[in-house]
Amino acid sequence: MGDFEGWLVVTWDAREKAHKAYAFGNDFPGALVETRQFEGDALVFRSEFPVEGGTLNLRNVTRLTAPGKIESQEYLAMKDAPESLLVRVEAKKR
Repeated sequence: MGDFEGWLVVTWDAREKAHKAYAFGNDFPGALVETRQFEGDALVFRSEFPVEGGTLNLRNVTRLTAPGKIESQEYLAMKDAPESLLVRVEAKKR
C-alpha cells in the first residue's frame, strides 16, 4: 500500500442530529463523508462514495455486547443492491 497521509474531521450536525466525519487523503480526490449516530443501542456509521461503475454504500454497526466486549459488522452494497456482510469483528478488553 505504501505511505498514506490524510485528515479526519469529525463534527456535530445539529440539523441531522448526527456526527459527520470528513476524510481527506492523498490517494483519492475530494472527501469521503460519513454519518454517525446511535440507532437504539448500536452506533451506526453510514457512508457512500463513487467507484468505477456506480456507488459503493457502507454501513458499520457497532454495539456493546457485554462489559468490556464489543461486536462490529461492516456491510456493503453497490447502488440499490441488497447489503452483504463484509466482515464481523468481536473485540474483548484484556
